[in-house]
Amino acid sequence: MPRCPNGHAQRLGLKCLVCGEALSFRDSMDELGDLPKVEPNYGKVAVIAVGYPRLSLKADYVGEISASLADLNTPNAFEVASIRGGSWLDYSKKYLEQLRTWMRLVGIGKSTDRLLVLDTSDPLSVLALSALPKLEHTAVIAVVADADSTPVEQNTSYVALSLALRKGFPIIALTETFEGDMLYFTEDRGFAVEADALSRLLGSLLGAADDLMDLLERDMKLGVQMHSLSAIVAGSKSVYGIATNAFMAQSYDLSMGGKPEECQTVHSLVFAREESEAEFEKSFGVFRNRKFKGALNAEFRFHETASPLYDLVTIYGMRTEASLQDIAPGYQAIVGSMPELSVEGAS
Repeated sequence: MPRCPNGHAQRLGLKCLVCGEALSFRDSMDELGDLPKVEPNYGKVAVIAVGYPRLSLKADYVGEISASLADLNTPNAFEVASIRGGSWLDYSKKYLEQLRTWMRLVGIGKSTDRLLVLDTSDPLSVLALSALPKLEHTAVIAVVADADSTPVEQNTSYVALSLALRKGFPIIALTETFEGDMLYFTEDRGFAVEADALSRLLGSLLGAADDLMDLLERDMKLGVQMHSLSAIVAGSKSVYGIATNAFMAQSYDLSMGGKPEECQTVHSLVFAREESEAEFEKSFGVFRNRKFKGALNAEFRFHETASPLYDLVTIYGMRTEASLQDIAPGYQAIVGSMPELSVEGAS
């Protein structure tokens, strides 16, 4: 910015508008080399989705990794050309370095918290996990193949889960059957199913990202990395009566199955009106003592909302082997004929 001999800074012109002295552009040349410091705000929560295009999520950053007709990279999308007959290994070999570069350029490591939402039967899920650096405050929401899935899907899902476990990310897992059967009410659009229902459930978790990450990281210190969940979305007293009934009802539909005695930790996130906090907290204590007396840890977190309806999400810490045993036969069947598709082949 040019200055007059008396030190008054001016934008353009030949004379100072303050004192009338001539401006010296030559004396101001050195300042042109001082570029402004760039300090972009990457936000608090970043989400990358694989296998779920156009998830409707309220996060500071939402990116997608998907297969399409041709390669295309944008700030919010990493699209790769579909490989005919391609396995997870084919995509990883071809696109791993490109995806690592894209993640670095979009600043995925700069946000405070990160969620990776995966359809683990999608070959690109292994690619995404391979490219994602081992970052703190990162969790994986994994939709997992189950007994009804094909051996190819089970193999891909098994490898993706194993890779997430190897990298040390806490995982919340949902079977494909559980995800397909989800049906949630939304106040603005009525009932939501499939991807819309997943978006609704994730919306609650994102609304409590601080608590969610805190609980998952506490469990990691106890050696608990894999989690299941159950949920009531848009619940009401007219349907469930007292809060204890709601806790009990949602505990019969865990996203990865399992029995209460197999759960090592249990945590509940409640989103409801302020005046109901005491009832929910007391009911959580009753719920824990009735069904999860032996849990290593149990915590209740409350978030105030204005809606007369409430959301209740309970997260259960599981033994890791329980999440892989149902899909291990399909994994082994594929590896038996194609050894290169073993877990060892993933980065």
